[in-house]
Amino acid sequence: MKVAVSSTGKDLDSQIDPRFGRCGYFVIVDTDDMSFEAFNNENIALGGGAGIQSAQFVASKGAKAVITGNCGPNAVRTLSAAGIEVIVGQSGTVREAIERFKKGELKPSPQPNVPDHYGMGGGRSGGPGMGPGMGMGRGMGMGRGGGMGRKLRPDGADISLSNSDDLRSLREQAQQLRSQIQEIEEKIRKLGAGPQGREADYHGPSAGSEARSTAPRQDHMRIAVPVSGDRLNPHFGHSESFLLIDVENGQIKGKESKTPPPHEPGVLPNWMAEQGVDVVIAGGMGRRALGLFEEKGIRVITGAPEMDPEEAVNQYLAGTLATGQNVCDH
Repeated sequence: MKVAVSSTGKDLDSQIDPRFGRCGYFVIVDTDDMSFEAFNNENIALGGGAGIQSAQFVASKGAKAVITGNCGPNAVRTLSAAGIEVIVGQSGTVREAIERFKKGELKPSPQPNVPDHYGMGGGRSGGPGMGPGMGMGRGMGMGRGGGMGRKLRPDGADISLSNSDDLRSLREQAQQLRSQIQEIEEKIRKLGAGPQGREADYHGPSAGSEARSTAPRQDHMRIAVPVSGDRLNPHFGHSESFLLIDVENGQIKGKESKTPPPHEPGVLPNWMAEQGVDVVIAGGMGRRALGLFEEKGIRVITGAPEMDPEEAVNQYLAGTLATGQNVCDH
C-alpha cells in the first residue's frame, strides 16, 4: 500500500511538514517494503488551489492514504473523492509516522482540521508577513501572509496557533524555499542553453563552472561595477570606486565614477540602493552581502573576470558575459 506523507525533506528521516497543500515535498512510501519516492511539491507557490492540486498529485501516484499535519476542506474533499484516507494532526519523522500507520495507531479523519488557504497564512496575521514574493525576488506569487492562521478541531472549534508553532512553521517554510531556490538554480545550470543558444541566467555558479549571464529586459537600468584603475575589481567589498553605467533600451547612455562610503557590513547595499542601482556585476561577493542586495531588489552577477568594466556591461547586455566561480564566497 502506498502512503503519501507531507515532508520537509526527501527521505524517511525528514520531519513531517504541517502543511499538506504547500508542503516542501511529498514522500510516497510503499508500506510493504518501506521503499519510497520523494517529489518536490510544485504547488507550494500557488496563489490558490494548492490543496486540490496536491491532492490530485498524490492520487496520480497511487497513494491510498495521506499523513500530514493539517489539511483544509478542499483538499479533504478531493482526497475523499479519490478514495484516499486522510490522517491529520501528525508530527515527527516520515518513518515514525509510517511505523505508527502500519501498527494501526493512526485513524483517518473525515473532517479538515484547518480552513482553506491555511498554508498561505490566512486568518489572523501577526503583521505584514514575509513580504511580497516571500523574499524570492520580485514575486513567487505567494503574496503577503505567513501570519498566525487558525486551526480547527474536527468538530469545527477554533484553536489559534501559538506563537512558537507559528514561528517554527515559518522557519521551516523559509528553509524549504531556500532549498528549492538552490535546486531550481542547479536545474537551470544543467539545462544549459536558452532559446537563443545562451545558458540561462542564474546567480552564483558552482565551482569550476562557467555561465553566460543575460540581462533582464528593461528600458532603463543602472549597472554598478567595482573598479580598480581601468579594470573590474574582483574584490567587491574593498573597491575604492564604482563605475555606475546607465543603460537605455540595451545601450549604454551614460556613466559616472562614484566613491563609496567606508567599507562596513551592510553599508554598500544601502548605498547602491540610494544610487538607484539595479544590477551589480562583480568578481566575488560574500553570502551576507548577496542576501542584503536581494532584500534591496538589486540583482547581483558574480564570477565576472577582471576586464574593462564597460566591456563587461556590454557583454552582460548581449548575453555573452562568461561568469565563473564566486571568488569571494564567504
